[in-house]
Formats: sequence, structure tokens, C-alpha cells
Amino acid sequence: MVLLAPLNAAPPLDLRMFTATLFADLSCPFSYALTARLEVLGLMHRCDWRGVQHDPGLPVPPRLGDRRLMRALEDDVDIVRREAPDVALTTPPVKPNTRRAIAAIAAVQRQHAPRSAAFRRALGAALWVRGEDISDGTVINSVAAWSGVPGWVDLDGPAGHRLADEWEMDWVTRRLGGVPRLVRPDGRVLWGLMPSAEIQAFFDVPSRTSGEHRQS
Repeated sequence: MVLLAPLNAAPPLDLRMFTATLFADLSCPFSYALTARLEVLGLMHRCDWRGVQHDPGLPVPPRLGDRRLMRALEDDVDIVRREAPDVALTTPPVKPNTRRAIAAIAAVQRQHAPRSAAFRRALGAALWVRGEDISDGTVINSVAAWSGVPGWVDLDGPAGHRLADEWEMDWVTRRLGGVPRLVRPDGRVLWGLMPSAEIQAFFDVPSRTSGEHRQS
């Protein structure tokens, strides 16, 4: 005997896929490591990446010889190396302001979305692998060309800056308090850099559909 499901039956829970919002800062080693893990796990296609500035007061160009800032950055990199030995990164010589780079990613997303992910990854590598100053327009343009971003994309235009402002406002409004943060549509939050198993579980548990929203 064949049992037929009612016409109005809810779909199986494991089919309720969702896209999470990933708030990250290019100059945050924890953000870089989490993004790298998401790439390895094959989960970045289920993430809506939004760049935000955790430290918008960083000067442009970066101030050389700021020992307090560099000690804090070195400490963060050491923590990431212990917690994510699978992610290769080095301490860059400076900690750049990321406003211009984030706006450039936003511009590519708006004007030529197929190249935005490659451009974002390349900017991350420029800072965390090669130690380049990604607040420098020359570096941003060079990375864009290497990533295959068409020359007609206005990397420093108003469209990119407007979208970057929207990302920043969304992050501030949610009061998430830091980066990286992964936020599901049902309100669940993955705080900071977590082990691969916890990241996978975050995506494996189906999204609630009852309208309940909470942060946990």
C-alpha cells in the first residue's frame, strides 16, 4: 500500500536550506580564518558576505611603528594559529583601514557579481599572505585586475560606498558587537571563529519557520 502525504504537508526539515549572513572585516584574522574554513567546507555559497569595519578609526595610510596596535594584532594572529592551524596566515606589517577595500568589493558585487568572491578572496590573501596594504588604491586596483574584475567597474564609486554603508548599518542595528558573525534567518548566531564541526552543524540544523527569532 502506498501512503500519500497530505497536499498541505510541510516539506521535510532537511530540505529547508537557508543562506546565512556573514559579517566580516578584511583586517580581522578571525574573519579571514572563518571565511577560509567556510570555503573548505563548501559552505560559502550559503553565505551572504557583508564587509564591516570593526575599527573604523584606523588611519589611511596606516601608521607605522604603532607598537600597541601591532602587539594586539600579533596576539590575535597567534590565537588564530592555535585555533585554526589549517589556515595559513602571517602577521602583516601594518593593520590597514578597510573602508575602501570593502567598498570596492561592494562595487564589484553591484556591477559585476560573478567576480566578487574571487576579488574578496584575493584581497584577503593580499593582506594575510603577502602583507600588502589594502587601504592603498593602487593595491586594490592591482588585486582587482589580477582577479579578473573588468576595468569598467568603478571600485571607488558611490554605488559601492552606498552598499558598504548598508552593510555597516545592518551590522550596527543587529548589535552583534564584533566580527566575524554568522547570522541565520531564524536569528541564530555563530559567534567568532568556531571549529569546523560546529560550523557544519550551524548549517545542518534546519532553519525554524515558525517566525521565532532569537540569538544563541
